[in-house]
Amino acid sequence: MISNSIVSRSLRGGAALRALTLCGAGASAALFAAPAFAQDTSAPPAAAAPQADESAPTGDIVVTGTLFRRADTETPSPVTVLSSTDLARRGITTVTDAIQSLSANNGSNLPTAFSANGAFAAGASAVSLRGLTTDSTLVLFDGLRAADYPLADDGVRSFVDLNTIPQSIVDRVEVLRDGASSTYGADAVAGVVNVIVKKQITGIEGTVEGGISQRGDAGHQRLSLTAGYGDLQTQGFNVYINGEYQRDDMLMNSDRGFPYNTNDLSSLLADDGQTPDANTNSGATGIDVHANTDAAVVQPARLTQAGNIWSGQAISGGAPSVILAGNCGTGLIQHSDTSGSWCEQNNAGRYGVLQPEQTRFGVTGRGTVKIGGNVEAYLMGTYYQNQVYFTGAPNGTRASQPTTARFLSLPALLRDGSINPYDPYANIIDPVSGQRESALLNYQFSDIPSSTKVLSTTYRIAGGLNGSFGDGWNFALDATYMKSNVKQTQIGLIDYAGLEDAIETGAYNFANPSANSQAVRDQISHPLIGNSSSQLWQVQGTVTKDLLQLPGGALKLGVGGQIRYEEINNPVQDPLDPTGTYSPYQFLNVNLFTAAGHRYNESASFELDAPIVKELDVNVSGRYDHYSEGFSHFSPKVGVKFSPIPQLAVRGTFSKGFRAPSIPEMEGQVIGFVNTTPPADVVAAHGNNAYVQQYALGEFNTGNPNLKPETSTSFTGGAIIQPARWLSFTVDYYHIKKNNVIVEGPNASDAIAAYYASGGTNLTPLPGYTITPNPVDPNFPNAVRTVDIVAASFVNAASLVTSGLDMSATFSKRLGSDVKLTSTIEATRVFELNLTSGGVLQKFAGTEGPYINTSDSGTPKWRGNWSTTLEVGKFALTGTAYYTSGYKGYAPDYAVPANCDNAIGVASDGATAEQCHVKSFIDVDMTGQVKVTDKFTFYVNVLNLFDAKAPFDPNTYGGTNYNPAFAQAGVVGRMFRAGANFKF
Repeated sequence: MISNSIVSRSLRGGAALRALTLCGAGASAALFAAPAFAQDTSAPPAAAAPQADESAPTGDIVVTGTLFRRADTETPSPVTVLSSTDLARRGITTVTDAIQSLSANNGSNLPTAFSANGAFAAGASAVSLRGLTTDSTLVLFDGLRAADYPLADDGVRSFVDLNTIPQSIVDRVEVLRDGASSTYGADAVAGVVNVIVKKQITGIEGTVEGGISQRGDAGHQRLSLTAGYGDLQTQGFNVYINGEYQRDDMLMNSDRGFPYNTNDLSSLLADDGQTPDANTNSGATGIDVHANTDAAVVQPARLTQAGNIWSGQAISGGAPSVILAGNCGTGLIQHSDTSGSWCEQNNAGRYGVLQPEQTRFGVTGRGTVKIGGNVEAYLMGTYYQNQVYFTGAPNGTRASQPTTARFLSLPALLRDGSINPYDPYANIIDPVSGQRESALLNYQFSDIPSSTKVLSTTYRIAGGLNGSFGDGWNFALDATYMKSNVKQTQIGLIDYAGLEDAIETGAYNFANPSANSQAVRDQISHPLIGNSSSQLWQVQGTVTKDLLQLPGGALKLGVGGQIRYEEINNPVQDPLDPTGTYSPYQFLNVNLFTAAGHRYNESASFELDAPIVKELDVNVSGRYDHYSEGFSHFSPKVGVKFSPIPQLAVRGTFSKGFRAPSIPEMEGQVIGFVNTTPPADVVAAHGNNAYVQQYALGEFNTGNPNLKPETSTSFTGGAIIQPARWLSFTVDYYHIKKNNVIVEGPNASDAIAAYYASGGTNLTPLPGYTITPNPVDPNFPNAVRTVDIVAASFVNAASLVTSGLDMSATFSKRLGSDVKLTSTIEATRVFELNLTSGGVLQKFAGTEGPYINTSDSGTPKWRGNWSTTLEVGKFALTGTAYYTSGYKGYAPDYAVPANCDNAIGVASDGATAEQCHVKSFIDVDMTGQVKVTDKFTFYVNVLNLFDAKAPFDPNTYGGTNYNPAFAQAGVVGRMFRAGANFKF
């Protein structure tokens, strides 16, 4: 038998394969045992396919991507199967980690390490097959949809949080690496992840596990316990209840060495081998360029609006100085030159987090009963919570959002008319305004700790009937309801009104923050609690029947229908701004975005499977979807599998698909900030002063109810080769093209250019775009004002093409009566990931981009893994090597002039490329196991066995000088875990 799901997890390799081969060979040579509950692999490789569904009268299963029950996973579409045994063998403890390591998960994914360090979707994790972002991969539970995470990725893309999936009852995870809108409707453009839980558990079983890194940190604990009773085959029922708990400790940047604990890279050389690399610590290159530190630094300023402390403008040529008795304080670096004094601070090493504290807990109950001889009913309920906690740098005064606070100044006179003791320029008269000089403030509130806690709770109930009736009719009827709540508590945010009052009365001591009373701190900072929610209910049914016998088997017809309701309620976090408009808020530095809406979906689908002859099978399917917003879509698909000889099968599919606009895209709003510098003529008009230096420009995007669905055309073609029962190979080519891609104001740069070309008079320079300018430069009041915010709606204005190759191989053979060797390897090669927007083509394959997408994780051309298990009697050992190829340290959607094309980072000279290439990453995990008795198994995991270091990547914003999407293991380092599995 030839299986199209030969490999049960993915690889990361290519030219890469050479390095990966060395790693895998080393792992294989070291093998002496395998992890807990290793499955019996005495059958040929095809036995790696999912086990039969115990509830099905025929013993068949429904494979992801089809309506029909079948004895194997040999559909025309490629499917990867991650069994619970495979995950245990590799030391993987969560579905999140399993999916993140897929070779097809090769760009724009959302790792938890990044989501807890500035992401809009704080605390969550998401998959991104084929690099098509987190909203183009559909995640299912037992074939049913799940509620989206209430906080959208980048405030735009809706997705299912992988962190809220219980692990200990998962039977397998099927990953369909093909478009599947003809079966599942919207969002299955890149593929489908279907998490399938165990239907029957008897007795009591559980796991106890603990771990710690080689460096004595990053502690890990995991517990699970399941109790079940009843046998479906002999007693006609089964019930079980499960509970699980996992905790992973927070890991700080300060816990790891250079370069992960600082942004001062001046000890290195840029790509030219001569120029010192950049130092981008806070304040490192002066007050006008970088923001706040724990020591207050001020600069002579004037208020452009009398009495408005938020309207300060630096006086040209004014020298900055340090308020704190002229000293930066402990742990900061003092800088002084002819231009003044300022402080440098290593915020990454002082406050940065590499891994958040994460605590997961869940309870699941399931009951299954046979009704008569042909029908089965089930009911399942799950409560699951995921809490992520992390600290951060104290909040400061030069925030960009939700409205700019770059011009906050200490007034010369306090509210009672006395001289402000914290304004060293109060006795200097400004010759322009004739008023006392104010002090433009740069400060981060070191005495007010900053932290964020995100508590995500989900409630899910599902039930259904399936079976057969009449003359060969089969049916399934399922329903589910799921609700997701997210409570985000932010500590240390600065209150606008409270800070303004404290400054104007002199209540806050900027010269000696430790002297501030708790009452003053409470006045300017108090918790901000945001509550968001989403929910989904769904009812679906299918009926299938064998119509007639063809030479190759039964002609099967299936029809189905579904109705679904989706809702998201993510209100504006700041309670004093219920309208969500960008005006003065209660808090500084709140990453504001919002979405609220609901919709209904009705659909009907069909599938026809025709084994024309034994060697040729043709599958045709289609689905019609209608949304309450008013748009509809039909998605067809054709698949063919041809097996001319038993050792070879050739397969291919052609399909149309779509992604429905998300609720945030249609009914939300979000603002993001990008660093920018005004045009040269504008800079010259302002005398190249502080007003026109690099600053954060806001890009404000609002929902567009007239958006159309993104559409896709997909093609796959490949072969399955099995020259022997113990050896098999697969290779599959994929090509996906998306049209009507929804983008965020694609012509924003043109609108800004048109604004400047108009001399700053046209605030609506292009249709659909609005410009909000910064305040007037007091030194050059007649010069064009710079842009504060450019606003536009989301639009269908781009197309995208991606293509690549998936490859796998499996070896499984007994070497003796009690010796077995099994080895699997899988790799994905990305040929292209090209986006065309506004007539501009951007090529992302093998680069740091798409830079604007989640965590700037990049698009490496190769990903893969190689896992080998040697079983000897009661002992087993598994070694797994993971590979991600290197990539260019730049992206076409984030260009900075440098000596390599579109380099993101620049060195100390401001021109030389900081790094043009990020190296490849290989890490190896080892898991050993001994089966002490039939009821007790002990195992040990060594993760990142060779303590491989994460490749240096100063260009990504997902982590400090490393990429958490692909190299998180490289900053945690060698990790030891030990545990036991028991069953009674």
